[in-house]
Amino acid sequence: MTTIDRTTTARTTTARTIVAVSERLVLTRPQEDDVEAMFAIHGDPETNRYNPYGPQRDIAQAQEMLDGFVADWPRDGVGYCAVATREEPGVIIGFAGLYLHTLDGEKVFNLYYRFRPSAWGKGYAAEAARAAMAEALPRFPGIPVIALIRADNLPSRRLAERLGLVADPDGRVDHEERLIHRMA
Repeated sequence: MTTIDRTTTARTTTARTIVAVSERLVLTRPQEDDVEAMFAIHGDPETNRYNPYGPQRDIAQAQEMLDGFVADWPRDGVGYCAVATREEPGVIIGFAGLYLHTLDGEKVFNLYYRFRPSAWGKGYAAEAARAAMAEALPRFPGIPVIALIRADNLPSRRLAERLGLVADPDGRVDHEERLIHRMA
């Protein structure tokens, strides 16, 4: 992996580790100073329309989530990424990628994508998901990709289907009642 420099408002330049680059996007490992972007995205009621827990209430919740994202990389060699456009690599527009975990005793990758509303409708989530899968799957052969999606979250379910995931034919759900979609 390589590093890039990014400049953020009110901050000095910070090196970022590039995970993947697509036609329009740069996916990097999340880092501690991403907490404001984490809260802006995960604290927005619109981005949490289908989240039964609602948006994050404060920066402390964002920090806790970010700490998990950051810790995944050294432990597993893979994880969720901060996503920016190639034109503005210092502005995080979302988080996406694959998280390695166990579901019903099986090691799987959970596919995740959440973007600022201003980034919606541009195909960024699909592009980021494809880039993350293209980077991770060859390094971890045989580990299936799943997505856990609430039944009423039709936009996310449609995106998962475009990415090649299908809902469990038996309607199987996880412990939070999310439908289990699996790479076909």
